[in-house]
Amino acid sequence: MTLSDARDRTRRPRGSAGRRRDLAPHPRTTVRGIDEDAYWEYLGSSAHAGYQQSPQWGRARSGDWDPELVGWYDLDDRLVGVALLRSRSLPVVHRRFAMMAQGPVIDWEHGDLPDLLAALEAYARGRGIFALVVVPSLALRAWGPTAVKAALADPEVTKWSQVTSDREDLVGHRAVQALAAAGWHRLPQDGMLDASQPLFTFWIPLGGRTEEEVLAGMTRAWRKNIRKAEREGVVVIDGTREDLPTVQRLYAETAARQGFSAQPLEYFESMWDALAGDQPGTFHLHLALHEGDVLAANGTARAGGHAQGVFAARGDLRRQLKAANALYAEIIHGAIAEGADQLDIGGVAETLEADGPEAGLLVFKADMGGEVREGIGGWELVLSPLLHAGFTRLLPLYGRIRHLADAGLRRPMRCSRS
Repeated sequence: MTLSDARDRTRRPRGSAGRRRDLAPHPRTTVRGIDEDAYWEYLGSSAHAGYQQSPQWGRARSGDWDPELVGWYDLDDRLVGVALLRSRSLPVVHRRFAMMAQGPVIDWEHGDLPDLLAALEAYARGRGIFALVVVPSLALRAWGPTAVKAALADPEVTKWSQVTSDREDLVGHRAVQALAAAGWHRLPQDGMLDASQPLFTFWIPLGGRTEEEVLAGMTRAWRKNIRKAEREGVVVIDGTREDLPTVQRLYAETAARQGFSAQPLEYFESMWDALAGDQPGTFHLHLALHEGDVLAANGTARAGGHAQGVFAARGDLRRQLKAANALYAEIIHGAIAEGADQLDIGGVAETLEADGPEAGLLVFKADMGGEVREGIGGWELVLSPLLHAGFTRLLPLYGRIRHLADAGLRRPMRCSRS
């Protein structure tokens, strides 16, 4: 399938003239509630699975938001998609704002997207939802490590849009065309999504590769730092719930050093209680220790074939020992052993300034041999413009960002270079 094919397959029918409802006035699929076992069976086999679509994550981040599991069913009552939908009711009017972080999980590549999206809209209307945000785990394009380093070395290049991509993702382009044709609008990244889910993320392909092949894709200096950490006595162990206060302290040190807000201990405790229990996915807390001191910590969750970094924390103690290199080597080892085909190690900056504050972190990740991917971003469907206008006016921008971030959309994951 070419890029033009992707566009053609989601193009509006002739004569629609901007009328979204003409795409699928009577959806052939229906969206309804689904039990957790059936949900996990589909999620675990999907190429677009993500831990933020797991039922456990919904319970972890519930608070004032109501999580519900929904499934798409075709005319033969076959399950063709799932999503964790989280909604919040407005006072007095009792209408709901809803979102799907890292979702929905549908067949974005081959599915009838106009029909699937129309079914979702019908369900949302029936639930009294006045606006719905989705942030699918899809990419538009990707840049490999050579392109990243060349861009950083060019003083004229300051944005990813100035860099020719190494790969265009046809599935992501197809999704964008379908969402736009169905009346969804792209959310600005400098608004609510900037504090919740990064547009640019770094991925290491694992599928069909041995651990030795993945390590061979790293730079010589990166592999040397793994060995340095081992020689200096850095060991990586599995953490427990009792280690969370130490993890939070390291995360606070990372936040202070890099200029972002730290999560409280309760965030890590709720995450542990939800993700580290008995579930079809997995969650690992890795700690890098040296002479009894915890130097660094990483949390990694897996759903289906995707392993994703949830947080990364680096303390200020003995940073020259390269504890981060040892941690990621162990994370890669474990992800391959569990059958993950991709590892997402978090967000990277949207700017490409060689002397910028995020440049060193970008080089650190590029030296691991993966690629930077630009996501399709967040998309919003407004079903009641009047209520939506009141919602955006009554809830100040900062409050809106805060509330949406609390709903469980991932913050840009931070880590240091040592």
